[in-house]
Parts: sequence; structure tokens; C-alpha cells
Amino acid sequence: MAFKFNPNAAEERKYITKPGTYEVVVKSFKADYLPPRADFYVKFALENSDGETVFSEIFNKPDKSGEYTRLNEFVAATASDEEKQALLARGEFEIDEDFIKGIAERSIGRRLKVVVTERKYTKRDGTEGVAYSGSYFRKHPDGPMVGPF
Repeated sequence: MAFKFNPNAAEERKYITKPGTYEVVVKSFKADYLPPRADFYVKFALENSDGETVFSEIFNKPDKSGEYTRLNEFVAATASDEEKQALLARGEFEIDEDFIKGIAERSIGRRLKVVVTERKYTKRDGTEGVAYSGSYFRKHPDGPMVGPF
């Protein structure tokens, strides 16, 4: 595996540490497979104006309700009007990894609102931990595109 130096690797990272709705920009994503069933997913890094980060995942499978609710929310929150019209024109269609990756790639640098929720869990040492993640996606009031300043 090749090494690539990251000069920002030693910088202190800040994370969103309380539930709420935040205006964020999509900073990056990682596509991977979740064991044991090899479910394909994309994990997004979302950053607010204070430089705080929260992560959120979208899977290439329906939610427990049988719908693609999170995927639909993310696409609707980050798509331009032209992209929305193109998707509507397609009607109902099958999605695959390439579709999810395409959505992820085009979302870099776009803004949206994310609802951050907390989840309590038990750490390996038996103590209680709290994890924060982006659970719901909403449209940014000024649209997904970040304009020139």
C-alpha cells in the first residue's frame, strides 16, 4: 500500500457533540463494504461553519421500512434543480453501487442541513459511551450550491 503524507494529520479535530440540526457542507466520503453480509455503504464527513465534523452513512439497501428514505433525503437535500428534474424523469429505477458513488462524488462541497442524533452504547471496558451521527437530511434554505463569496 502506498503512503501519502497528510500535513494536517496532527491537527486537533473537532466533532459535533450534541444533538440538533446543523448547517453543514459535505467534505468527503468513503465507500466501503460492511461485514458480515458485505453491504455496500458510503460514509460522509459533514462539517459545520465552526469546523466541527459529524459522520453519516447511506447504504445501498432499503431502510427497515422497505424504502430508501435516507438516500432520498440526501439526494433531495444536495441535488440541484436540474439534477432533481433528471431523476424525476427517470421514474422508478434500480440503484447500484455506481449510482450511490455518483451521488457521493457530486455532493462534495454542497451544503445541507443535518439532524444529529445521539446513541448510547457500552464500551469494551464496560463504561457507557455516546456516539453522535447525522441521521436525517434536510434542504439548506439557500440551496445546495455554495456560491462565490
